Amino acid sequence: MKDKIYPDLSIALLGHIDHGKTTLAKCLTGQWLSKYSEELKRGITIKLGYADFTIYRTSDGKLVTRPCKECEPVRKISIVDAPGHEALITVMLTGAALVDAAILVIAANEPVPQPQTEKHLVAFKILGDKPLIVVQNKIDLVSKEEAIKNYEQIKSFLEEHGYDPEKIPIIPVSSVHEVNIEYVLEALLDIPVPKRNLDADPIFLVSRSFDINKPGTPIEKLVGGVLGGSLLKGVLKAGQEIEIRPGIRIGKKWKPLITTIRDLRQGGYKVDEIRPGGTAGISTGLDPFITKEDALSGQLVGLPGKLPQQMDEVQIEYSLFDKVMGGDEDVKIGKLKKGEEIMIASYSIISVGYIMTAKDSVIRVKLSKPILADKDDRVILGKKIKNRWRIIGYGKVL
Repeated sequence: MKDKIYPDLSIALLGHIDHGKTTLAKCLTGQWLSKYSEELKRGITIKLGYADFTIYRTSDGKLVTRPCKECEPVRKISIVDAPGHEALITVMLTGAALVDAAILVIAANEPVPQPQTEKHLVAFKILGDKPLIVVQNKIDLVSKEEAIKNYEQIKSFLEEHGYDPEKIPIIPVSSVHEVNIEYVLEALLDIPVPKRNLDADPIFLVSRSFDINKPGTPIEKLVGGVLGGSLLKGVLKAGQEIEIRPGIRIGKKWKPLITTIRDLRQGGYKVDEIRPGGTAGISTGLDPFITKEDALSGQLVGLPGKLPQQMDEVQIEYSLFDKVMGGDEDVKIGKLKKGEEIMIASYSIISVGYIMTAKDSVIRVKLSKPILADKDDRVILGKKIKNRWRIIGYGKVL
């Protein structure tokens, strides 16, 4: 039995804080995705967590996620655990952009929707018409009648946001006791594997960056900085020269970084090239000081001169929601005005700027950090309301 090298799908775990996303990930992957001490101490997912797992079919047709003697690997999946905490929505946006589909985790013992449940679903839907699975978690904590009532709330919630609840799998699960996990695996197998564009100029979305050297490592044994994330399209190969944008800020200007790929890893294997689908790691020739503590998260990687246009100012044709999504109360959204602060999310880059001009449904924004985007690329818009960034709409680059 030979396992797969490249993941077939990349799946986001979305949902409200404490609804059991990380526990579900543990059921599927056998790993805890919250590896940062601050995450463990606070009990929430702060940074994007990654893990790959394979779905195997046993000789009697059962689906499992652990290899066995008479098992056949049928699909390899990369899980991205996105933050559910209100203050961390911008990190979640990066995760949603990286994936092919999503599992939305909703606790059966709380009313539907909770603030981040709604916000995550809205952000995910804006990023494209991607497949969705709903896991109704914590069924062990409620009665049968309460579970049915919660199930009906989930259906109404999906319908309100443009989904046909009859076409979305809603699977009752207890991730703590690993009940009904096999039905989640069946739903994952039903998701079609998207066609990958291997001939396009590569775009790699950086969601994490590391210095993997231990303190006291001799200079001659130091390893260059490592980038973690996902390849959106194209192929990247070991030995290639790459460009990282917007790069690092020197004074008032941003300087792109040029380096060489020294090592590549995807699906748990060292590989000669990485492809779209799943998450990957790029070992570079960069000074590890530049990449430590996620300093390059949110950057784009590609071949020199082949990345989307870098812009300090951007003109956007926008659409706003009737009200702020994910808040504890209804907050109406008016027209955007000149001088207002606004958040723009494009690819994995999130930048804050101010509106220079606003006319009808078109704004021009001066950005504090440049974004990379081509004409007609979709962006997500956010606004600070009561000291919190909230999603207010979306738009396209003009």
